[in-house]
Amino acid sequence: MENRARALRAVNVALGVVTLQDRDRLAWFLPPALTDLLDVVITRQDAPAKPAPDGLHAALARVDVLPEEAVFVGDSPSDMTAARAAGVLALGAAWGWHPPAALHAAGAHHLLPDPTRIGPSLLHHLTPIPAN
Repeated sequence: MENRARALRAVNVALGVVTLQDRDRLAWFLPPALTDLLDVVITRQDAPAKPAPDGLHAALARVDVLPEEAVFVGDSPSDMTAARAAGVLALGAAWGWHPPAALHAAGAHHLLPDPTRIGPSLLHHLTPIPAN
């Protein structure tokens, strides 16, 4: 996943995480090399939990990206619901905890069969970060 994130960062794509986890638990599931590539991390201390779209709205505001210019990859029905409510393209991670049918039923626009689908092939859905 880190290599895919590096490929996206190389073309100035904003990257973020919106999670139900506590901020102090992030190191348990996000390696430092990946965390260093993120522009924004929203935890449950920062916004109401998904399926509310608030966390996605907060992340988008911090990176100054419009919802229609973003994608959200999630592995739960609440992720799909939050993405749809935020106006973001909802991509279901079919390798996660929930079956693809549940992601589809919750509103996934597309299902990704494995993590290799994340990366430059999704760039046509993303907006580059403006150069400073």
